Amino acid sequence: MNKLIYVAEIPARLGSKRVKQKNLRLIDGKPMIAYSIEACKNANKISDVYVNTESDIIAKVALDYGVKHYRRKPELSEDNIVSDQFNYDFLINIDCYAVVMVNPVSPLVEASDIDAAIEYFEKNNLDSLISVKNEQLQSFYNGKSLNFESNGLLPMTQNIKPVQVCVWTVCIWKKETFLRAYEKNGYAVFNGNCGLWPIDPIKAIKVSYEEDFLMAEQLIKARRLLKDDYRVGYYGE
Repeated sequence: MNKLIYVAEIPARLGSKRVKQKNLRLIDGKPMIAYSIEACKNANKISDVYVNTESDIIAKVALDYGVKHYRRKPELSEDNIVSDQFNYDFLINIDCYAVVMVNPVSPLVEASDIDAAIEYFEKNNLDSLISVKNEQLQSFYNGKSLNFESNGLLPMTQNIKPVQVCVWTVCIWKKETFLRAYEKNGYAVFNGNCGLWPIDPIKAIKVSYEEDFLMAEQLIKARRLLKDDYRVGYYGE
């Protein structure tokens, strides 16, 4: 096996409590999951793309868009299942050097983002990569300030350290170290040499609620229209 084989995994279960069947819901004429599929297909270092699902309907969408599907067991699609568990199941059955998990509920992610994440993963010799967005705002946790002193003058935002929020838009795990950590500890998401990779906050928009869906759709439409304008020569000539 070539040690640089990166396999993309798009985890997509049918059930969703807050936005019903959101992976299949149309955004600008396409199912939301189609955007992550196309991003993975166009990424330079991805060798294969799998949609990880228990659903026949989602599996058909994967095939319609020209990628494979990995059929997970129904019990791995329950509400209490976390990424450690379904990624372990995926990795023990798929041959690769590392898995690149791309979140289907982040439809603004592009192939260039996936390539940049892989480049960062390799450059820093990581075992795990988690995408984050930097929030350079005065932040509290449990009533205590995190990144500034609250018992003094209010600091300007440009002078405080950003809080790094996990967004899960793109994550990468080296197969060998993930499996070893999971089998030893029962968890593995932040295993080994773990790096936090900052992504553009716009690309990290995650559809969890109805208002997220509406915002993502408007941004996708605007991006498409901008690209169409460039193609017909409205700009740059």
